[in-house]
Amino acid sequence: MRIAVFESLPPGGARRAAFDLGRYLAQRHEVDLYQLDVAAGRAFDLAPLVHSVYRYPFRPLAGLLDRRLRQGHNAPRSYVLFRPLQAVHRRMAEDIRSRGYEVVMAHTDPMTQAPYLLRWLGETPSLYYCQEVLRVRFELPALTQHRHRLAQSRPPLGALRVLEDRFVLPRLGAADLRSASSASMIAVNSVYSRERVWAAYARTARVCPLGVDAARFQPAAGDRRFEVLSVGGPARAKGHDLVIGALARLPADRRPALRVIVPARSESASLKSLASAGGVSLHVEERLDEASLVERYQRSLVTVCAARLEPFGLTALESMACATPVLAIEEAGYRDSVLHGETGFLVDPEPDGIAAGIARLTGDPGLAARLGRRGREWVEQHWSWERAGRRLEAVLEETAQLGRLA
Repeated sequence: MRIAVFESLPPGGARRAAFDLGRYLAQRHEVDLYQLDVAAGRAFDLAPLVHSVYRYPFRPLAGLLDRRLRQGHNAPRSYVLFRPLQAVHRRMAEDIRSRGYEVVMAHTDPMTQAPYLLRWLGETPSLYYCQEVLRVRFELPALTQHRHRLAQSRPPLGALRVLEDRFVLPRLGAADLRSASSASMIAVNSVYSRERVWAAYARTARVCPLGVDAARFQPAAGDRRFEVLSVGGPARAKGHDLVIGALARLPADRRPALRVIVPARSESASLKSLASAGGVSLHVEERLDEASLVERYQRSLVTVCAARLEPFGLTALESMACATPVLAIEEAGYRDSVLHGETGFLVDPEPDGIAAGIARLTGDPGLAARLGRRGREWVEQHWSWERAGRRLEAVLEETAQLGRLA
């Protein structure tokens, strides 16, 4: 197939997933990559692996916002996210139509969620790979955390950003719905995400689960540190505070340290303050490369996954690939990936339940080792990127067939 892929994701799990899925497709099909130039040169860059790359300059206000955009800041959102972004997506869609692709695969756009280009693809079949819906529109905790971050700007900018958001968010929600509705088909990463897409867009999505590279994420011989691991950002969304609260409930002589890996240093201060108050030994690391991340999984006793309503959760798969058991809250995407009592434990999303799970796994090395070995087997058997790629390939072929029958 000739496939056009739109991907402008920021660093993180979604971009890593897009890279591995794209790499699989590029080995078997003619794949062209479409991006905004603000996304170029980031880690997990698909560009060297594809047939052709088309990058589109995005220069709102004659380039005055270039530096901020490259850092992931979209202010003023009431301007940047609408007419300027729509214009560049319309040009991109026109070019895609003119080049005669069999199918378009569009990943989530970090600025708008469903990308605008889906609206203007005409008769070209399109698959929107929706990593998650626009959660701030449908989840009160996500909205609260989002506006808390906006309000952290220095006065009076914080208050103005929150006020702007009250105007922007309804428009953005309507735009997201219109763009998602324009896709020929929608794919998602988990059964839970399929449910959320139905609730948000009244569309039935195809489940195309993600995977993990078991050759890169693998066990290692040697001793483990007396610590547990929690990975991801933003910190409030990933539940690191919940893990700290759980550890604080354990007796000091049986309390492991906590290592937290976040994407940005600004996330550290509040976590350190909370840990200090609870007597929890905390190590925070930012922007780790993949080799260092693998080492942290290999040397931890347990990986704790406490993000509420996590659509999928690559962290759980990466940990199991390294033969480190997972303690995850029993909701959303973790229910797909973690086998309770076999590769780890699923617990209630509250400090007491998490504390009990940590105590059980850190206090019984034999149990932790058995769960770790089973987790590695589970990943090797069911969660390879080749398996994930084959499923996505089948859905793309199904989507392309819509154009052939038109």
